[in-house]
Amino acid sequence: MKSEKDPLFTEAMRRYKASVEATQENRVDMIDDQRFASGDQWPDDVKAMRVGRPMQTINRLPAFIDQIIGDARQNKVAIKVFAGEDGDVEVAKIYSGLIRSIENRSNADFAYDTALEQTATFGFGAWRIKTRYVDDDTFDQEVTIERIPNALNVHFDPSAIQPDYSDAEYAIVVDSISKEEFKSRWPKASESNFQTEHMQAGWSSGDNMQIAEYWYKERTPATLYLLNDGTATFDKPTAPELVIRERKSEKCVVKMCIMSGAEVLEQADWAGKYIPIVGVNGKEDMVDGKRILRGIVRHAKDPQRMYNYWRTIDTETKALAPKAPVMVTTKQLDGLDEYWSDALSGNLPYLPYNPDPTAPMPQRLNAGMQDKGFEQAALLAVDEMKATTGIYSAALGEQSNETSGRAILARQREGDTANFAYIDNLSRAIRYSARVIIDLIPKIYDTERVVEIMGIDGKKTLERINSARVNDDGMVEPVNDLTTGRYDLVVDVGPSYTTKRVEALNMMVEIAKMNPAIMQIAGDLIVKSMDWDGADAIADRLKRTVPANIIGDEEGEGKDKELPAEVTQMIEQGKQLIAQLQQENEQLKEENEDKDEDRRLKQYEIDVRAMLETAKLTAASPDINALSMQVAQILAQNIMGQAASAPDVTEEDEQEPEQSGIDFGEPEMLDDGMAQEEAPQMPMEGGEMQQTDLDGLLSGGEQQNMM
Repeated sequence: MKSEKDPLFTEAMRRYKASVEATQENRVDMIDDQRFASGDQWPDDVKAMRVGRPMQTINRLPAFIDQIIGDARQNKVAIKVFAGEDGDVEVAKIYSGLIRSIENRSNADFAYDTALEQTATFGFGAWRIKTRYVDDDTFDQEVTIERIPNALNVHFDPSAIQPDYSDAEYAIVVDSISKEEFKSRWPKASESNFQTEHMQAGWSSGDNMQIAEYWYKERTPATLYLLNDGTATFDKPTAPELVIRERKSEKCVVKMCIMSGAEVLEQADWAGKYIPIVGVNGKEDMVDGKRILRGIVRHAKDPQRMYNYWRTIDTETKALAPKAPVMVTTKQLDGLDEYWSDALSGNLPYLPYNPDPTAPMPQRLNAGMQDKGFEQAALLAVDEMKATTGIYSAALGEQSNETSGRAILARQREGDTANFAYIDNLSRAIRYSARVIIDLIPKIYDTERVVEIMGIDGKKTLERINSARVNDDGMVEPVNDLTTGRYDLVVDVGPSYTTKRVEALNMMVEIAKMNPAIMQIAGDLIVKSMDWDGADAIADRLKRTVPANIIGDEEGEGKDKELPAEVTQMIEQGKQLIAQLQQENEQLKEENEDKDEDRRLKQYEIDVRAMLETAKLTAASPDINALSMQVAQILAQNIMGQAASAPDVTEEDEQEPEQSGIDFGEPEMLDDGMAQEEAPQMPMEGGEMQQTDLDGLLSGGEQQNMM
């Protein structure tokens, strides 16, 4: 621990005083707004003047504040993370679900609602983001969102201009703890409250101790290097040739210390780069260069005071008005004074009187008409409250001049539009809060573990993060790695999931009334949207009655579906059959190749026979003339052409084929006449040209012989 002479303590106190002085006037108004909204609505000087007299406080402002808060609770802010540079789409979904789980586990809606209520009341709210261990027996940490009960205990850097204070260089949060806790945490520290003369609100008394958390950014000059592989680093590379560019920059780290009124009690470094204190502003006014924050109470004070005053005057006037006297004679009251004396102050069941023949029965005189001006003034004050807040009777649920539903909705919309700035500023603060969490997640959730993920519909699942697996190539690849990549976010303000579901159900029911046939094709969806026991079971039965072509693959489209066992077995049998057919096909191809080889051998055998027959013809007639030699050559060519055009050899044709159209016989039996007779019987296929030439030669030979 360090004493008040420590430079850190001195700097913190200097900044604290500067922040308080810069916002002192604004905080005085905020404190008055806070008290006024809680019911302290009569000024002190008026209270002193009306001692012993009625002072009615009919507080109508909470209804206007609750209208803004209720509207925000029905239109929740949804955070959606998307992948940025080097990010992964699936990991971005885990980021979104993890943030929703953090909000759910830490009851962040308490923090949001408290901040919004204070913002709507006096113009400023706040919450904080912290880290804690998941359990007492683990080293795993988690991020939490905690509310700050009194936002006036938060002091931001007055030079920050952003509405979410993301550009603040420091923030100081004053807190109160018991003396027992103080001594347990810092047994050697002196019991000195953190307080100054500038303190305006938020201090406790009694056995509590005041401490302050001082969050600040520490900046140190540095040089940023851009390397040739595209990476940027503050570490100077050992090889200068790797550096493409460099520029002067600075390193920024966030630190925190806890202080008492005399010393620094402890110090710590923050894991993230943002100060985890989130502020929410109300409506902003710039007056003389100063930012003035306000809620709806600020301008509604005077109409509320007028309303209280006129209602008090009306009550006082009626209470002090003289009672109407009763006209009686002395004879009628003779001996009955005790009854008639208490008639105005008591509630007697009867009033007896003595009959007097000379006078009528006792009668009370009319006290006259009451003044209605006080009531009219009070109603006028209510209208002025509605005008200053922008919330009218239709939005408050009161009966107004609007009669149609469309007109009522239009007037409600006017109130929502007039005060949407509060909800919009809340969404900005939640966006900054989510950015702080996204910055923390890679540093807090940095080990392999199983985390809870929450969907937008509130369903919870478990996901393993920062794990690894071996892919098909044998390489190790990360799975759900939250420590790498950049991610950004968007926020969406709209009805909650439950509200959307109710609206969807109402619309589906209306459509079913107009077109009952829709129950036959979408009845399961309509019943499934209903919140009563057995709705899901009935929806499942209705779904079985819907034709398959209408349902299609809506539940498994784009996803791997778990098939029934019998379907999986059929698929496996089909795969085996396909493999068997492919094997048989390969065998048939091999047999075809063998048959092609047989065809080539047969053709070669026929060619050889043709040449042998030609040789036989030549050898049988050595003195054959030139014409006979040409005939023999043409016969050989015809045989070779016929062999080339012969049909494929099949298993039935494996026996020695008969020479179609040609019968050579024995060589010695052949002569010119035989050749001349057999030549016309040769087939035309494959040897048409040769046959024509042979006929010409024979004709020419005969003519030569005849000559």
